[in-house]
Amino acid sequence: MANEKKTPTTVERLLDACKRAPGEQLLQFKSWTDADGNPVVFRIRELSFNQVREIQQMSSGADFAAAIITAGVVEPNLRDERLQQACGAVTPYEVVRKMLRAGEIEDLQAAIEKLSGYRASTLELLADIEKN
Repeated sequence: MANEKKTPTTVERLLDACKRAPGEQLLQFKSWTDADGNPVVFRIRELSFNQVREIQQMSSGADFAAAIITAGVVEPNLRDERLQQACGAVTPYEVVRKMLRAGEIEDLQAAIEKLSGYRASTLELLADIEKN
């Protein structure tokens, strides 16, 4: 009996859950290449619940999509002054609206939201619990 393994509780199995690093993905727009014909790759990151809620409280309409993209895109740096100047933009939100096509904005926003756990089912029903 001394060699019996104790089955960990659910809490014990979740102790490291808060230590996990936010997810990241690389994305490529099908129609984007640089001057040499190389694909332009975007690196996006997962947003936390608090980040999304803050964006929801501070943004509305078109600004919401731009805010999600600005917060979720790691590379390219949408706050880079050179990129803003090249787009004729004053803010990162304007860079998003001027640099990306409407469909690209929606697709990029959706990709960031999916990576953050939205727009997809994150739960699986294992069984209904019957009560007597």
